[in-house]
Amino acid sequence: MKRVGVTALIAVGLVLCAAPAGAGLIPLTGPFFTAPADGTLTFTFEGYSAAHTDRMVFAFNGDALFTNQSAAVGDVVHETVVRGQIYQLSLHDINTGDSWSSNRALNDGGLTHLATTSIFSDFHLGAPPPRPVSTGCAFVSGCYFGWEDRPGADNDFNDLVFALQFTPTSPRSADLAGVPIPEPQNLTLLFAGLLGLGFIAHRRA
Repeated sequence: MKRVGVTALIAVGLVLCAAPAGAGLIPLTGPFFTAPADGTLTFTFEGYSAAHTDRMVFAFNGDALFTNQSAAVGDVVHETVVRGQIYQLSLHDINTGDSWSSNRALNDGGLTHLATTSIFSDFHLGAPPPRPVSTGCAFVSGCYFGWEDRPGADNDFNDLVFALQFTPTSPRSADLAGVPIPEPQNLTLLFAGLLGLGFIAHRRA
């Protein structure tokens, strides 16, 4: 019995040792972000571990967000978004000239270059995060995102790491997304009806 127990422990140890780095990371496979309402995306730079110089760009308008080798942890960039619009990011490897999209379908070979998590330590940059972000996450899966600039190398997705939050323009606008706004003529009829009820009530009094 003792021999079986030792064998089982060795097997468990091998499984744990074989677990890939950043096992909790969720690779992004489709369009990056579809705005549920008018609002603002807030990007916060959280760090990097890469030999190459990588620049992240907001593909919608070409704005450069962060360059991993020169950005300071805690740097923040805001981008305005419009309800229903799909937004993508891209990563440009300055050393190789390669460019990668947040949407796997747009990359050569269909490779994933961006992953997300709610646990910063999945990126193996140390813990806790240098600039903790836990509220207003743009994704249910977590606030933190990381790029891989050379797929197949180490796949740790920590070549440029950032946090992402979404703030709707009005507190309820995200909840009301898709609710039709009353047309002017409908508002006029409603107002006239209220005046009529008020007049009737006044005459009875």
